[in-house]
Order: sequence, then structure tokens, then C-alpha cells
Amino acid sequence: MDIDSECLREMSESMSELFSQLFWFATAAKVAALFLGAFIVYLAYRGYRRNRSRPLLYVAIGFALITAGTVAEGLLYVMLGSALLAAIATGTVVTVLGFIAILYSIYSVRD
Repeated sequence: MDIDSECLREMSESMSELFSQLFWFATAAKVAALFLGAFIVYLAYRGYRRNRSRPLLYVAIGFALITAGTVAEGLLYVMLGSALLAAIATGTVVTVLGFIAILYSIYSVRD
């Protein structure tokens, strides 16, 4: 059974259109994550400044790193042309560091 070239061309166009839509959806999601993350960092840092609570500083640092990891992944892959796996690995490492900072803020509180 031969698939004619017209059918292949149509499949290629539909895949290209789907990729374009997914690209814009992913970009919008990354921008939303950036703004939400920045807002959370602002609130945590403001709480730290108001109360001089060291754990809130680590919460702010943690969320800043999580947000940076999410954004860095997209920037490395799309803007800088990095390999997908390298971009994912970099974003994941930065995100894990953010989670460690948040865990430190929780367990560093002395009773």
C-alpha cells in the first residue's frame, strides 16, 4: 500500500500546525509560571523584611530558584538552541535546589 505524496504533505502540514499551537501554549504557560513565581517570591521576601524571619528568606530563595528553573528550561531550549535533554536537566537541577531551600526553611526553625 503506497501513501501518496499529497497525503504525506497534508500530514506534515497538520503536524506543523499542531506543533505551532503547542509551542504557543507552552510559552504562555512558562510566562504564567514566571509571573506567579515572581509574585510568590515578592510576597515571601516582603514577609521576611517585615518580620525578619530567616525561614521566609529561604522560602523566597526557594521559589525564586523554582521559577528560574522553569524559565531557564524554556530559554535554553528555545532561545539559545540548547539540546532538549540539556535544557530539561538544567531546569530540573535548579528546581531541585529551590525545593531544597524550601525544605531547609521548614526544618531550620528551632523550637
